[in-house]
Amino acid sequence: MTLQRKSLLCALIALLYATIGAAAHAEPQAPAKAQAAPQAQAAPAPRIDSAEVTKRVNKDAGFDIRATVAQWKLDLDRVGREVHRPGLRYVELNNLRDELQRVRASVDASWNALRPRLDAAKAEADLLGPAPSAGQPPETEQLAIRRAEINYRLDLLSEGQNAANAAHLSIEQLGDDVQEARRRNFTTRLFQQVPGVYAYGTWTETPSNIPYAANRVADVIAAWWNNLREPEDVAHIALGAVVLWIVLSLFALWAIRRLRHWRGEGEPPFWSRAPSAAGVILLRVAPVAAPIVFLYASLAQAYNLPEALDWIFYSAAQSSIVVWSVYALIVTAFAPRAPQWRLIACSNRTAVELCCLVVLLALVYGVASVAYVATLQVKAPFSLTIVTTFSSSLLSAAIVVAILLTPLEARRMDGLLPLNWTRALRFLTWIIVAAIVVTALSGYLSLSRFLARQLVVTGAILALVYLLLLWVEGFAQCFSNEATTVGGWLKDRAGLERRRREQLAVPVSLFLKLAALALAVPLIMAQWGYAWPDIFDWYRQLFFELHIANTQVSAAVLLASFLVFGVAYAAARFFQSWLDDRVLKPAGISGGVRDSIRIAVGYVGVAVAALAAFSYAGVNLSNLAMVAGALSVGIGFGLQSVVNNFVSGLILLAERPIKIGDLVVVAGEEGYVRKISIRSTEVETFDHAHVLVPNSYFITEKVKNWTHRNSIRRTSIPVTVDRCNDPREVLAALLQVARENPDVLPSPAPSAALEDFGDSFQFKLFVYYDTTRDIQTDLRLAILEAFHKAGIRRMAYLSQMRPRPEQGARATAPLESV
Repeated sequence: MTLQRKSLLCALIALLYATIGAAAHAEPQAPAKAQAAPQAQAAPAPRIDSAEVTKRVNKDAGFDIRATVAQWKLDLDRVGREVHRPGLRYVELNNLRDELQRVRASVDASWNALRPRLDAAKAEADLLGPAPSAGQPPETEQLAIRRAEINYRLDLLSEGQNAANAAHLSIEQLGDDVQEARRRNFTTRLFQQVPGVYAYGTWTETPSNIPYAANRVADVIAAWWNNLREPEDVAHIALGAVVLWIVLSLFALWAIRRLRHWRGEGEPPFWSRAPSAAGVILLRVAPVAAPIVFLYASLAQAYNLPEALDWIFYSAAQSSIVVWSVYALIVTAFAPRAPQWRLIACSNRTAVELCCLVVLLALVYGVASVAYVATLQVKAPFSLTIVTTFSSSLLSAAIVVAILLTPLEARRMDGLLPLNWTRALRFLTWIIVAAIVVTALSGYLSLSRFLARQLVVTGAILALVYLLLLWVEGFAQCFSNEATTVGGWLKDRAGLERRRREQLAVPVSLFLKLAALALAVPLIMAQWGYAWPDIFDWYRQLFFELHIANTQVSAAVLLASFLVFGVAYAAARFFQSWLDDRVLKPAGISGGVRDSIRIAVGYVGVAVAALAAFSYAGVNLSNLAMVAGALSVGIGFGLQSVVNNFVSGLILLAERPIKIGDLVVVAGEEGYVRKISIRSTEVETFDHAHVLVPNSYFITEKVKNWTHRNSIRRTSIPVTVDRCNDPREVLAALLQVARENPDVLPSPAPSAALEDFGDSFQFKLFVYYDTTRDIQTDLRLAILEAFHKAGIRRMAYLSQMRPRPEQGARATAPLESV
């Protein structure tokens, strides 16, 4: 047998075994009739006019979705190619960043337009339900077309959503690339060593370069002035700036006198110095800053300033405002001419020296900044720029050293924030000064100039922040002081006592301090090389688009939700007070019912305020209910006592077995109910001790309530007298004392009984009285006086010490002590 035949035979045998094995393991098949049952076929999808649906969707959204998405891709691809091109300048990087901001705004606007329509399409699809499955009756043609149109619209809107999300990711990545390119350029320029610092020609040519640069600046100004068609308009603008300066200066002088007018004895308190300092700084800066800004803005807007002249004017205006602001800050803080208004504790001599040195430092900064910009714009010799930067950096370092070596000679002043952090600040300043000197001597003039500039500008910002914190501290102290406007208003109008006002001052001061720090951070970042659009974008993401995992958290919305809760809670408290004063009390409702209604309204108000805050924050209440259900088991085990007391408090408010003002005995304590809260009830004992009793005690334990139905109470006064007395006379005397007491109720009538007799007679006087009055002491004193008048002896042992009087005689001994 050949090899092919053997192979064919083996294959046939293997196939036979496989067929037999499959037949042996196969399950019984259904009848042939069932197998032959025809299978239902899905209905073909209806045809729709996709172009018409797309047109309607674009018209509803207000833009062409697919065309807009395509434009996003083209713009982002172009920015992506440009940002990776080497040798980009700052202007080009700024243009790319502005392009990304424009695309971001378009994406955000498109997404805001698509989101509600996408949600509506999803809701409509859910309302329509799923398509009929195989074996179910088919739907009508009209309904099938409607379903197809909804699905197509949903797909188109989802496509726009996905494109917007992808564009956001691309914008974030390209923004990081632009920022990285700016950082590389900034670092390269900052750490670039300048040759020729110690060259002989650099310093010998300076005397001739200064007149040359000044003439160049004069030529630029003269060329611009000669090309003006109406030069008198510039004079009018300058005159307007001068008039504005005069008016603001006169107003500032008048306002500063009013702010710093103290009629009390001694130095003004801290809560008066700190707020007035904020106003004084603003009043001192405004008369100079406003005319300068008005003058530069008017010239830049009315005339087409040359680029070089625009830079010179802008630098001069900025430097002037910075110098004057530093002057206003330092003079207000140290107050060399008005030490009673000083905010920094130091001697008068130290205040004068520090003010002079700081103002001199600001002047050096201003002159150096204007000179640096001017030499660059008029293309003066580079050696003049080297000499200007080198000299100004070393001079600034020398002035800062003189400031650091000036002793404060501090004296203690009330209300000032602790200055412990100044040691760390002084150490850091020494390091910066050393870096300025080293970098200037090493030829890194850009870095030296940058550090010297930060000492002035960043130092001024930090000083402003410190003064703002002082102002907040003084403003918080006004809450507790009734002599201030804020404290007086909170006491008289809001009805808040001192402790409540102090508690309110804590969150208010924390919020204001955080706001001051949040405003200072962008200013400092801008001085250290960050662009304002990037800072705004980071703050926008922080406060409005902060993503944690897949959840978007908005700090602004959270803050607004807290404000909503505060407003809703205040409204609930106001309604609670109004309901008690204007409705419940005039209606004659008793105190217990009024308290129960008022407390219940307060609980409902807190719940409504919490729900409003959660809803405003975007929290899904159904998810909150699911979380609460998941935590119910843990609450049942871990917080069962708290939940028990809470439910017991609700039962107390509903059934009112006790109410505020009741005299109760519970948990071994007796006293008056003063407050029923959500977890416990406050009971004031007769010793004026306040006992917090859990609410569950009033539900599960035995409670004695002396005033549940009424305030009437019966008391018994035991009396022991000598057996020589006539019992009937003793009973008559006791009843007479009870009847003569105005606090004893005539109904039920008082009664007296002979309880026991032996060596002495034991009586008890029973009277009914109102629990709001304590009459037992008055009754005992009256009984002693009545017994003295009637000659009734109290103690049995007195008869053994003294002769017993004859029958009918009456003792004339003085009043015995109890």
